[in-house]
Amino acid sequence: MHQEDTRDTPTIGELLAEDAQVQEFPHQIHGHGGILGVGDGKMLLKQLIEREHKFYEKSANYPLVKPFLAGYHGTVKLKSEVIERAARDATFPVDLSGIETRSADTYICLESLVHGFENPCIADIKMGKQMYDLDATPEKRATMEAKMAGRTIVHIGFSISGICRPGEPRFDRQGLHKLTLNTIVTEGLVPFFETAESAVSADYRKFIIEQFIAEIVCYRDVIRKSETRMFSSSLLLVYDVSKDKYQRYLAGDKSVCAVGKPQSSTSDNRGSPLLNMRAIDFGHGHWLPGEGPDEQYLFGLDNFIRILREILNGDY
Repeated sequence: MHQEDTRDTPTIGELLAEDAQVQEFPHQIHGHGGILGVGDGKMLLKQLIEREHKFYEKSANYPLVKPFLAGYHGTVKLKSEVIERAARDATFPVDLSGIETRSADTYICLESLVHGFENPCIADIKMGKQMYDLDATPEKRATMEAKMAGRTIVHIGFSISGICRPGEPRFDRQGLHKLTLNTIVTEGLVPFFETAESAVSADYRKFIIEQFIAEIVCYRDVIRKSETRMFSSSLLLVYDVSKDKYQRYLAGDKSVCAVGKPQSSTSDNRGSPLLNMRAIDFGHGHWLPGEGPDEQYLFGLDNFIRILREILNGDY
């Protein structure tokens, strides 16, 4: 069960006391690029999109959902030279075209979900059948529906937007778009979890999948009782590929915990997690009291849970 760390968080100004603390975030596997890491890696900066900013601000009013989001720590303005230097050094392609409401110099400050991981294995799972927003024009809706027509997201409510395994390059995004109902499992999800077995053990693979299922089921049950819309958002799955860390966990080492939980930017009083699962990317996110649960999003969650259980049971 998620419990949020309530210890005092330093101001963003304190975090960014030295410009040298800001650099490209090294673990981005999907999106428009331009995400920046801060200091020792506990925090990241994402260029402010007004709708996403409002979503995080209002999340404080939804205590059941909030623990399943990355920890949010306000906003910060960066000097133009800091932004330009990070862009020059970027290895992940930056493409901010089409994001009309982004800010040029203001960033939201979020918890890094890979902090504390030795060798993170990361998957970005795009969730929900609808990829356009409530205020999308008929032309935009038609364009997005045509774009998604041949993809798994229409049929099972989710797709893989990014995968990166330790020691390997990021999975080609165009290749991910071509995955079918069969290959999204056999060429996407199964290899993602096979890394746990090949590098650690079959027992660790089983443990990781079971923990992800448990987390996503808890999240799904919360979303069923919530009135929100999270079009084109993702679930970020991260697990550590570390035999030593897993053995320490099994031995009862309190410095290692099973699942990460929201933390303040200075918290060191929790164990280093073996895995993390959070919802991310809310550029098209809304809190809509009175509108009922998001059925298209729940459709994706239900199918994702079903397929994870099938993988666990050896059906693939």
